[in-house]
Amino acid sequence: LWSMRGAPLVPLRRRVDTHGACRRIGMALGMAAAVASSSSAFVVPPPPVVAVGPTAASLRGAEALRVAARAVCPDAGQRCLLAGPSDAQLLALAAGAAATAAAAGRRKQRRRAPAARVVLAAAKGKDIAKSVAAGKVVLMGDSVLDNFYWLKTPKRPLRVQLQEALKASSSKALKASSCVNLAVDQMTTFDLAERDPFWNAWEPYAQARRNVGFDDKEDLEYKADEDGKIRSVKLLEGMQNVAAVVLSVGGNDVYLKKDIQADLAYSLVPGFEGNRQKVAKEFGIRYREIVESVRAAAPGAKLVLVIPYRPHQDFSIVTGAPDIDAEGAKVEDAFGSVGRSFETRFLPEMVTPMVREILAVGREVGCPVIDLSRTLKIDEESHYGTGRIGETNELGAPWSGAEPSDISTKFIARLIEHALSNEQEAMLYWGDAKHPGGKNWQMTVRQDNNDYILAEDYKFGGGIMKKVVKGPTEEEVAEANPYWFAIGILATLLLSAQSLMNGGDVVGFERDGFEAVLQQQVAEPAQPWPKG
Repeated sequence: LWSMRGAPLVPLRRRVDTHGACRRIGMALGMAAAVASSSSAFVVPPPPVVAVGPTAASLRGAEALRVAARAVCPDAGQRCLLAGPSDAQLLALAAGAAATAAAAGRRKQRRRAPAARVVLAAAKGKDIAKSVAAGKVVLMGDSVLDNFYWLKTPKRPLRVQLQEALKASSSKALKASSCVNLAVDQMTTFDLAERDPFWNAWEPYAQARRNVGFDDKEDLEYKADEDGKIRSVKLLEGMQNVAAVVLSVGGNDVYLKKDIQADLAYSLVPGFEGNRQKVAKEFGIRYREIVESVRAAAPGAKLVLVIPYRPHQDFSIVTGAPDIDAEGAKVEDAFGSVGRSFETRFLPEMVTPMVREILAVGREVGCPVIDLSRTLKIDEESHYGTGRIGETNELGAPWSGAEPSDISTKFIARLIEHALSNEQEAMLYWGDAKHPGGKNWQMTVRQDNNDYILAEDYKFGGGIMKKVVKGPTEEEVAEANPYWFAIGILATLLLSAQSLMNGGDVVGFERDGFEAVLQQQVAEPAQPWPKG
């Protein structure tokens, strides 16, 4: 590593992210050390599967030209500089540069032209209404929408606050609309079509609903079939006069599925970056199937997709919220702090490809997307759960850094009302929340065209994905390597701890394979000791 610092890792005429390589290799060594010390057998993860991007036929404008350039030069990252460019390469690259420059000029306009609409092949003929008509606004998905249990005031969940926002809307159709909740806490893309209580129970939330004392009978019970399973799409299909569907699903795929967590964690290891692309590709397939089924169940209804928020910086999707003392104050612990810092730093990098799939679907069907990762502030406790670490609500639920609060629920309701009151098009909406003078929170709705220019730069939580990183100094490398080595160990220990608590095995240990080898050895006849 030291000999490679400052020199290109591959024979290209461009700078190389040696800092990123050093930190990832440091993590790899740390993870390998942790696995080797905690496992009786070391299992090498399968080779990464890289998702294949869309074809040029499905793209428009500058993106189509960029794909044409990649067809001439397959490795676009190397920019065809290993040898002199041919005339065809120069033509393709020049066309791509011209289109990109023209597109960049369009971005500077205050209001750009709407992004081109591409319809999912399986949903052709089921056009979405441009403007919402009076009817039912249906919430479908997870606890981003079904959030009563974690609020300081459980009687005011999103369904109630959105109903109020619809009544206060300037749109006559929205004023006459009603809000219906089909969302259920802990829903994932794996079970939205059919959720079995044996595998993903919701009874604790169902009991809590009965104890809240809701004013509207709409909020008293979840809607399940006679066999006890929840089939959200089937319930939607049985509804009349559905004007719009708001869909939030995918966050729990990362929060609850340890295999996905492991794949994303391994994607930080050199050579396994393709893992996150594999996770994103598989997620995109499931997400598109859900969207297609929703559109088939409610043809003509407007559709609003939701990107989940980032967890609070003091919350870990592996270890949860920080401990509190007898007075309800937060207790700092070194182990948990490092884990939470690790997730805060790397979660956007790991899940951005998944979120880009949501943006892609929004472009394909021509519907708006609400980005909560740019709306909730990860350093603001009042945007999450009960509003303060250590505070519980009337149901006994503690503060959660992975659930919206009373304040941020109002943000979500406002964003949904705004998306529904505008024409249906591929737009990205988010909230710019401010707290002037320490008084009530105020939120301004921001928007951008959900086009291929935005998708290329998009980063979960805001900002732009960095493509070039300046190389580190010798002092930075010397200080960073032990740190990343320790982070690698910590990541493996956290994943192993969660796996053990869920009845699984430590990372890198395949129990079935180990037991099979052990039984084989036991079954073999004993060999006599050699003489002498």
